[in-house]
Amino acid sequence: MRALILLPVLLLPVLSSPSSEGEARVAPGAGAATQDPVADPKAEYEKRKKEAEGNVDKLWKLVEWCEAYGMKSEQRSSLRAILKLEPENRKAHEALGHIEYDGKWHDTEKKLEEYKKKKLEEEAKATGKAIYKGQLVDPADLPYLQKGMTKDASGKWVDLETQKKLAEGWILQDLTWVPPAEAPNIGKGLWKCGDKWLSLEEANAYHAEVSNWWVIPSERFVLYTTCPRAVAEKALAQCESAYRELLRAYGSTPAQAVPVVVLNSRDQYGLFARGEAGNPVPEALGRSSVHGAFMGEAMGSFVSAGSSMPGVAYWDESSDTEKRFGPMYVRHAAGQSFAEALDPSTKAVAKLLKGETGNAYGESFWSEKQIPAWFRYGAAAYAERYLINSTVAAGGNPNETREWSVTNITNKGGLDPFDRIFKLEIGVDNSNSGKLINQAGLMVAFALDGKCADVTTKLGAFKDALKHNKDISKAAQALADEIKKNEAKLRAFAGL
Repeated sequence: MRALILLPVLLLPVLSSPSSEGEARVAPGAGAATQDPVADPKAEYEKRKKEAEGNVDKLWKLVEWCEAYGMKSEQRSSLRAILKLEPENRKAHEALGHIEYDGKWHDTEKKLEEYKKKKLEEEAKATGKAIYKGQLVDPADLPYLQKGMTKDASGKWVDLETQKKLAEGWILQDLTWVPPAEAPNIGKGLWKCGDKWLSLEEANAYHAEVSNWWVIPSERFVLYTTCPRAVAEKALAQCESAYRELLRAYGSTPAQAVPVVVLNSRDQYGLFARGEAGNPVPEALGRSSVHGAFMGEAMGSFVSAGSSMPGVAYWDESSDTEKRFGPMYVRHAAGQSFAEALDPSTKAVAKLLKGETGNAYGESFWSEKQIPAWFRYGAAAYAERYLINSTVAAGGNPNETREWSVTNITNKGGLDPFDRIFKLEIGVDNSNSGKLINQAGLMVAFALDGKCADVTTKLGAFKDALKHNKDISKAAQALADEIKKNEAKLRAFAGL
């Protein structure tokens, strides 16, 4: 019989290769030396573990020993023991597959992403910024970014199709795209009206009809107007002026540019409101007759085109008196448009698009609102008549329209009971409607400018509720109640 020859067995170290997340890895140069075999590695591990307890050097030797025996779980446990003694030990962190970021070690990619997300949310809250695709952005920019839009060289938001056309040499005149071959007409001062190029005078005549009105965009508004171009541009400036005050009142901005309709005379305004200017009837409750501006709550064609519905006003240049009121009415219409974009009546409008009209539709439209009528009309009236005129000439009175508005309240019997103002029942059958709108404007003026701490707090809570679309009506009621409690301060603020 041949004798068996027993050869010595060498236990080769198991070298770790790049491993999955969280798997221990020993850095090059730290590999284990050849080890003598042991009968029971688990028992030997427990023995060595006890001996290494509290000693970093011995724990590293234990890590190497575990590496040699392929005991990955025990190896990781030993590395964690090192970190308990030396929390910032880079070699141990890296061996465990931890990730260093922002001066901190994170166990996994998932935990790192959670950390980044939490930190970004905290920074957004502290700075008032919004988060878009992991970046902090201006909240006003968020709606545009979500549509895939970018800013052009002038800072204006444009979509991909617009960028493409501009690159090809097209020119946008208002909202009409002009092909490169026709672009020289713009340099000649001509305007594209249908299929024709007209002079400014001819274009003004062409656009004086409702069916052909100018459609002029700005960053925040789209103006539909029959006014001459020069007046139209002034009207857009008034919309921008109103925007600043409306943002103060609501603390939120519409997701897209909002439409405003401005007619060129009182007569055309009346015809338009009755549906006799070549247009469908734009309102349901006849409120156009109580003021020089109204909410076009029945103008469903705007919704069908992807817009919100517009406020409507007129700017009549026929007399000094009409000229004075034109800018005010435009600001009020902008206020209605702004509020409608923030608080649409989606259920009622769906019925409108299916053919429902008249009082029934009007009542359902307004009953669906979360922002109460007193605040909506009050904010529009504030932008119209209670804002401080920062553009007044030297020596002028920036509070002129505010003081004039308060005088109107005094001349019409003084301040009405607060419950009547906050209920705000306006319409053709209420001769007090104009005064109620004016007084609602005073309520908002006090909330914005009255420097009453408790009212300011409630206004802030209302803005926050609107921003998060939660308990809006409740927050608005709390604001109204706080204004009532501070009637004496309101009267002192107004000089009543």
